[in-house]
Amino acid sequence: MLQETLTEIIPREQQSVITDILGQAITGELIGMSNFASLAESIDDIHEKLECVEHANCERGHAEGFMSIAKQFNLKPVINMRGYYWNAVRECFLKYARAKDFIGCLVIQEVILECYAVSMYNDVGDALNNEIGELFSAISSEEKEHIEHSIDILQNELNKDYDGFINKVQTIHSECMGIMAEWTAAVDIKGHCGVCHDECMKESLHHVNLDLKTIRGNAINLYLNTLDRIGLPTEKTLQWVINLPA
Repeated sequence: MLQETLTEIIPREQQSVITDILGQAITGELIGMSNFASLAESIDDIHEKLECVEHANCERGHAEGFMSIAKQFNLKPVINMRGYYWNAVRECFLKYARAKDFIGCLVIQEVILECYAVSMYNDVGDALNNEIGELFSAISSEEKEHIEHSIDILQNELNKDYDGFINKVQTIHSECMGIMAEWTAAVDIKGHCGVCHDECMKESLHHVNLDLKTIRGNAINLYLNTLDRIGLPTEKTLQWVINLPA
């Protein structure tokens, strides 16, 4: 009876892709939680340390929310922080955290990763006409606060050393945004992500009225818009994006 009820709410052909979407979201939130926790350990400023702890707790709450709704719908997502792409992002972040590079960490977590989260969660929320979609939309709105938190700080850094800051962001873009671009490329050239259950969910997104090119494009557009708001020159950032793996 339970399975019949769930099938009515989530058609059978959609269950697998929604399960994988939840797996990616949960894993990503746990990576974010871990990143903020690591950042809290690596900085001395008390106010920023408190912000990091608060943000880590926020990411934990998001992960728990996604896990709870998966259980509610009897879906069993894979949660794998050692999956290829998520582990690569985590290692990239840790390199900057170990160097006590607060600004580098902010660019990775609160610009690159949060732009992907805000945009993709919004797209999933619009596509899913159920409680799962409502949760994605709500968490998308909450994640926007992390982007906003970073903008003033990064604007100040840009004003201190314009060329040096641009060079730093370009390096981080190549290292971390390159990973995210590979994750959302049409073909997984590095192999299975380690989070999807079986084959890559990219082949099944149409079952929930999602299109990889559109959701990738929306995420990159938000990223570019955020870099614009910080004050980076559009002619440079557009060139960075053009060179990303497609």
